[in-house]
Amino acid sequence: MQDSETALLAVGMAACDGTGLPEVTMAEVAKHGRDGDAWIVVEGFVYDVSAFAEMHPGGRRWLVEAAGGDASDAFKLYHSPRVLAKYHDRLCVGVIKGAGPEVGAARLEAARLPGMFGDQVPYGDPAWYQRLTNSPYYKETHKRWRERVRAFTEAEILPTMHEWCEDSKPPAELVQKMGREGFLAAMMGPPYPAEYCDAPAPEDFDYFHELILYDEIARCGHAGVIAALTNGPAIGLSAIFRFGSDELKRRIMPDVLAGRKFIALAISEPNAGSDVAGLTTRATPQEGSYVVTGQKKWITNGMYADYFVTAVITGKSGMQGMSLMLIEADRDGFSRRKVNVRGSNVSGTAFLDFDGCVVPAANLIGRENHGFRQTMWNFSHERFYVSVCCLRLARVCLEESIKYAMRRKTWGKTLSEHQSIRMKIAAMVRAVEQQQCWLEFIAFQMCTMDHAEANSKIGDIVSLIKVQSSKVYELCARETTQIFGGNALYIGGVGSKIEPAVLQVKAYQIPAGAEDVMDDFAARTVFKLARKYAKL
Repeated sequence: MQDSETALLAVGMAACDGTGLPEVTMAEVAKHGRDGDAWIVVEGFVYDVSAFAEMHPGGRRWLVEAAGGDASDAFKLYHSPRVLAKYHDRLCVGVIKGAGPEVGAARLEAARLPGMFGDQVPYGDPAWYQRLTNSPYYKETHKRWRERVRAFTEAEILPTMHEWCEDSKPPAELVQKMGREGFLAAMMGPPYPAEYCDAPAPEDFDYFHELILYDEIARCGHAGVIAALTNGPAIGLSAIFRFGSDELKRRIMPDVLAGRKFIALAISEPNAGSDVAGLTTRATPQEGSYVVTGQKKWITNGMYADYFVTAVITGKSGMQGMSLMLIEADRDGFSRRKVNVRGSNVSGTAFLDFDGCVVPAANLIGRENHGFRQTMWNFSHERFYVSVCCLRLARVCLEESIKYAMRRKTWGKTLSEHQSIRMKIAAMVRAVEQQQCWLEFIAFQMCTMDHAEANSKIGDIVSLIKVQSSKVYELCARETTQIFGGNALYIGGVGSKIEPAVLQVKAYQIPAGAEDVMDDFAARTVFKLARKYAKL
């Protein structure tokens, strides 16, 4: 397994392993070391960057000074690995014999201890990937699943996401590939929906497979990309799977699990977010159908979803009259418009309008007026999903900070040699690893309970985990900004992976329940349990 930077460098070079390129000596490279005639060596390949001086983020002078030599280390101070993937074919003029990205990969493999996995940046992956390979939670089936998901992410998502992350929706072919791999089906948690998809289930499928899936995809560092690729199956389709009729499952699930259709969860309204009991969108019974009138806002994937799992009022106002209903996007009386959320074009956040939209009674999910209980169960799963993504985004900030601190120099030494930077790294490590332990503990509890038991026992705990995960993410985003400085805000530069992570941290503090609301819910549960069980 190559490290991710080497893998990204290799993407643009896939058609060029040195075959057909002239071999160049370092002495020959040294002859091209002046303004207007500048060659550099990066990872064993020789590039003519003579025409690049005016565009270089470090300025013309830096590029001229680096010309004529090996600039591999300096390159990483100014650019993300995808720069070479983009410009390799245009700029590469030769190869240094015996060099290239495969050499670095071989060194990495030689240094790896048995059982280790991934890039091996300390704390850049969960502990069971690295030195502490013994785990009470993860078995061989999880390790095989982890390798599958990472291989897919490295090959299909990371190399191309910068090309479509600002588009209005994710690439259809990519989502369908995820469907064929069984990834979309795995996002709903156990049991695996084998009868509704062609992809086989991982052996002994459980919530740790689901955790690994979100965790690996979130390595992209972009909240919009994560939401575009995972949100629908994770929080929308899961409600149909748990509570829908057999007919509704057969009608909706195969296309969504194959990636041919998109689905979204539509709960929040312009005047009701975390206050789910305050919803006003109403579905009025009418001759075997319902007439739906109302609005929804902040609906992720809403701009391109084909189906909406929609919370409506079918009885008296409040939680006792709430139902869930599947509404197709092509029904008369339905319209949508874009809600601008910075950095999240691809996740398609939308405002939905139902103006006398007629929906057949067969689209009711579960029993009428039982929607609040269904929503609360779905929220527990959603908060678990959000927590996993939050924590990996925090880990992205930590990993990138460690790598940058080992390259960037100030006052004659690397950032890693400054105590203040080391303290920031230590603070991030403490927060991330503690939260990982809590998250894995609750995943284990979920594996040992049926849905009814889990819903009655862990709702408050998952709420707190969601709050703490977003706070850990916020801490890491702040500290990585201090470490990267302006590069944390620079689009396309050496901080390109953490720039969206820093920008989008607020996007994880509100969805699935605002922090204050979650804290209050958990605290009220504390006193409720204390009054019932505690010896006071």
